[in-house]
Amino acid sequence: MLTSFRLKNFKSFKDDAVLPLASLTVLIGANAAGKSNSLEGLRFLSWLAQGNKLSNIQHAVNQADKVVRGRVPDIFQKGETKFALGCTMDSIPEANELSMELELRSDDLHIVSERMGSGSGVPLYDMDQPSKGHSTEAGVAYNNFSKGGNKPHIPVSDQMAVFAQLDTPASFHAAHKKAQQAIPSACKRYQDLLSNVLFLDPVPAKMRDFSFLADKRLGGDGANLSTVLYRLWYGGMDRSAYESFVFLPDYEGREKHADFERQEILSFIQSLPEQDIQGLSFLEGPRSDVMVQLVESFGGRQREYEAALLSDGTLRVLAIAAAMLSAPEGSLVVIEEIDNGVHPSRARHLLERIQTVAERRKLRVLLSTHNPAMLDALPDKAVPDVVFCYRDPVQGDSRLVRLGSLPDAPELLLQDTLGHLMTTGALERFVKTHQGPEARKAKAQAWLATLQSTEGTGS
Repeated sequence: MLTSFRLKNFKSFKDDAVLPLASLTVLIGANAAGKSNSLEGLRFLSWLAQGNKLSNIQHAVNQADKVVRGRVPDIFQKGETKFALGCTMDSIPEANELSMELELRSDDLHIVSERMGSGSGVPLYDMDQPSKGHSTEAGVAYNNFSKGGNKPHIPVSDQMAVFAQLDTPASFHAAHKKAQQAIPSACKRYQDLLSNVLFLDPVPAKMRDFSFLADKRLGGDGANLSTVLYRLWYGGMDRSAYESFVFLPDYEGREKHADFERQEILSFIQSLPEQDIQGLSFLEGPRSDVMVQLVESFGGRQREYEAALLSDGTLRVLAIAAAMLSAPEGSLVVIEEIDNGVHPSRARHLLERIQTVAERRKLRVLLSTHNPAMLDALPDKAVPDVVFCYRDPVQGDSRLVRLGSLPDAPELLLQDTLGHLMTTGALERFVKTHQGPEARKAKAQAWLATLQSTEGTGS
């Protein structure tokens, strides 16, 4: 799983900023603090993992479904011509760090540095021969797992992420058998983790229509919500196959799995106030398409409501449920402004369900919000993993800090709820004026030196 994401000189971020990722990480901060910029950096890295070329970035910046907002020069911190992105994961110890640096040269983007390895030792590969001028060919040294000597080099394009190019054994010398196995395996793992990041920003208007059964993965806008819920409800099969699988040898196992998924979906729906949802049903269209319906019990009678009639908040909760239950195990789900359409009285239930499912399915979930009610509803064990984004009062650049990394944070949180601390500005003042252990040590040493100097003068 991904354990952290980092960026430097990207938009409002100047110094190396790290976004730790837990089962449930909540990103908070004032408007214009840089929350969206950090998520855009993550989206950019995910875009590269899909094998996209930098020469197409201008189109990706300008199109409606943007990777990043603005023009290409706007990606960089003001006055800089390079920016860096990277991440860490826990799956492969010898390749738990990926880092890259990009440069703007003659109005074009080039990858000028990329490295995959661990904190120490020989990396699996290292781009140590960047291109020059208008050229796009760079040289990468790779680990042949032989002691001593210079490492062999292979040519790559600096217009694509290197880990998207070294994913086959054919990239390496036939004599380097271990390299042929280890490097493509690590590259594919990063490709899977990063390219499968789901950036969920549900658009209710797009979820109120039929969706085709061929669409298996939930889209970021939730347009194919009905299809994903259909597959979850019927155990990955169509309805007729599900209803006839009583004749299959593994019937009991399949039935238990489908029943479990159904209960999980209904548990998410309990986040909706004033509704007693008994189940889901589906309208089936003539073109292998479906539309979800909620089966509601009210006043002792059941009634079905199709997606076209459901509220924005209901559709958003359904999209969150579909995302959490359909995302590949071990992947990252990003949900911006989780509070939209969620009733404050049910926020705690929704967040608890998200954390429970994330832990069970080994997911990383990253939420952003500035809603005090949502912050107050956070499960207690998720509070240390809250990441606060703020602007440095002197430099003006964006910074990230995990609350659990601040030694004095528990004392602050004892004073009031997290939501109220955020609303009153107490949290922001605390973070901006907080002195780390090194600063406190230096201050104490300076005070001690002054004291000793005074004593020396007095004698």
